[in-house]
Amino acid sequence: MKALLNLLLGLVGAGIVAAIVLFFMTRADEEEEAAPPAENAVVRMSTQGVVANIERKLEAKSGRPLEVRCPKKVDESIGTTFRCSVRAEGGRDRIAIASVEIRGAGGQFGWTSRPVEAAAPAP
Repeated sequence: MKALLNLLLGLVGAGIVAAIVLFFMTRADEEEEAAPPAENAVVRMSTQGVVANIERKLEAKSGRPLEVRCPKKVDESIGTTFRCSVRAEGGRDRIAIASVEIRGAGGQFGWTSRPVEAAAPAP
């Protein structure tokens, strides 16, 4: 009977030691999980909507068909800026530059345009 009691006490002691070790091991994992998150990946967006908007508004102002060229994809982050060239449809020379800025979530944007100075003909 005494041997059985010693065996049970030994098992209880081993269980307590195992519980303490497990507690400290899981606590170390929680501290690792609390580390700062990794930097967010860059989300790229298509500029097709930007091109359509600029073309529609500048064509209404100028009264002639235009062609707007922007980068195909840009960073969707607020504050991203890029430029687009504006040409007469079928033309080679730029007639304006549109500066675009991403201003809101989901790629909301604003833009301004300015004419390009025509180069003086060579004498």
